[in-house]
Amino acid sequence: MSAGALPEGWMSWSAGQLEAAVRRHNRLYWDEHAPEIEDTEFDRLVERLRAVAPTSSILDALGPDPALRVGAAVTHRAPMLSLEKCYDEKTLRAWADKFDGPVLMMPKIDGLACSIRYGADGRLEVAATRGDGAAGEDVTANVSRIANVPKRVPAGSGVEVRGEVYLPLSRFKTLGGDLANPRNAAAGALKLKDPERSAAVGLRFLAYDLLGAGCVTEGEKFDLAKRWGFETVEHAVLERDEMQGGYAQYVERREGLEYEIDGVVFRANRVDEQVRLGVTAHHPRGAIAYKLQGESGVTVLEDVEWSVSRTRVFTPVGIVRPVVLSGATVSRISLHNWGLVQAKGLTLGARVTAVRRGGVIPYLEGVVEPGEGAIRPPTHCPVGGFALREDGDQIVCSCVSGCASARVGELRHFVDATGIEGFGDVWLQKLVDDGRLTGPADFYRLTPSELTGFDRMGDVLAAKLVEQVQSKLSLPLAVFLTALGVPGLGKTVAQVVAQHARTLAAARALSAADLCALPRFAEVSAEKIVSGLAARASTIDALLGVGVIVEDDPGAPPQALSGGALSGQSFLFTGTLAQMRREDAQARVEALGGKAASGVSKALTYLVVGSEGKAGSKLDKARAAGVTVLTEPEFITLLEGAEAP
Repeated sequence: MSAGALPEGWMSWSAGQLEAAVRRHNRLYWDEHAPEIEDTEFDRLVERLRAVAPTSSILDALGPDPALRVGAAVTHRAPMLSLEKCYDEKTLRAWADKFDGPVLMMPKIDGLACSIRYGADGRLEVAATRGDGAAGEDVTANVSRIANVPKRVPAGSGVEVRGEVYLPLSRFKTLGGDLANPRNAAAGALKLKDPERSAAVGLRFLAYDLLGAGCVTEGEKFDLAKRWGFETVEHAVLERDEMQGGYAQYVERREGLEYEIDGVVFRANRVDEQVRLGVTAHHPRGAIAYKLQGESGVTVLEDVEWSVSRTRVFTPVGIVRPVVLSGATVSRISLHNWGLVQAKGLTLGARVTAVRRGGVIPYLEGVVEPGEGAIRPPTHCPVGGFALREDGDQIVCSCVSGCASARVGELRHFVDATGIEGFGDVWLQKLVDDGRLTGPADFYRLTPSELTGFDRMGDVLAAKLVEQVQSKLSLPLAVFLTALGVPGLGKTVAQVVAQHARTLAAARALSAADLCALPRFAEVSAEKIVSGLAARASTIDALLGVGVIVEDDPGAPPQALSGGALSGQSFLFTGTLAQMRREDAQARVEALGGKAASGVSKALTYLVVGSEGKAGSKLDKARAAGVTVLTEPEFITLLEGAEAP
């Protein structure tokens, strides 16, 4: 992003102000390619919103606007997820301790993630941008003209190559123009409607992942990609005690590289370990981005303030003696939660280490020297007067319905998630204070005559607001679930639940075990979602009572298809699957017209080997019979490709 910083006092903004700022700067960066603040400043803004309103729908909508895609939408066979971030060696080592085997390291190039699929005949079929992670933009014509992108790979591969499209710094300098940086120039060139103009810019592609090739390690993926003619991201396989040194080398080499980097990516080298770790709704657990560090400094904790979220959790914020970190004067730092305050033995007057790394919100890293003043959590909510209680590491308000402050946040989340426009925080606060809005269902009870009773509310505006609400009387199941504001049930997870449950009644009847059985669902607390839906029973019933229609998910329950995408193909499973139960895998195969076989024979199409091991003799028999063997990740890729519309 171009040089620029957030305005003075932005840390005291309300959730609504933060959401508006995130929405604006997200649009400037992704859709208009005209950023006004630095990447690090945007990261700070997002992290602040995440701290103040962790279930804000805006956090699930980061990235380009799908409506502004230049090319046709391309659904990814497997999601192109973001990476979890870390800013210190301790966090990096804690991540690496979760799996076995060495680590692959590569620079995190500041370009555009791109997916390139090759057909069974080896020809380049389609290339797409990352987009929102689930679907991207078709850029096949332009990517096929990038000089170092092979037009063919060996026949029978049917693979997907992922990598970064970037503009070399030397080429960027020769182009001139008004573009702020190489990434913006690359984004503009990749989306040009004229492929010849795009090719003339001089884009390059560096491969960093290979899907569907059956590789056992990340190193094998890079070797195979090179043999096929791809230029790959520079990389090295390291042991754990070499990671920090490798990171430090990239920090030193940063200025001499031909591309901009904003960190270093580390990935479990063993693919089976990646599969075992699984993914969350936002990132794979088998990889992490070690962001370029800012600074740390020692200061004094002078006071502690407590902020309240719409979920009624009180979060401690440290007021510190001003200290300069990464070029910014910091006087407030995150203390995360009450549990951390206790674990660190934090006291007023303590000398503490404050850190601002990767541009995120400054936070407490450690206590250098204890102080003498005790820190005590508040006992009552300053807004509603309700008693507060300890709930694990958190301080939570005992008010069930939420005070006015939390209620405005709840209503803001509902209108953002459903797309109801016109209700800013000022109007929401007025309507809450007046008693017109006590919950989401009250939106649908508003009438123009009621609204015109407020100052500065004319007939035209009142009619538009009511019209906006009534236009959202019918809501898709996934949108409805998202709008409820259940912790952990954000946009992505709600879509998974909706596709599985199909109806609201079925979604409300799901158990924690049902949720845990869903593929890629290990990232959320199933118990919290189930209890959260139960706790919002009265809200759901009230919405249905005012006429809200929840549309069933359009997908039909799996049924055998005689002409399905897997028709004529047979699958046999051996070993323990990590991402789903064997019966679920068999059901999905049969729903696509395939057959779940009972034994190895020459007529068998595929033997699928579960990532948890215990393959047994079936694997040896299949190899002897010449049967194609699929790893579990390869099977998932094949399955999702067959299920794609």
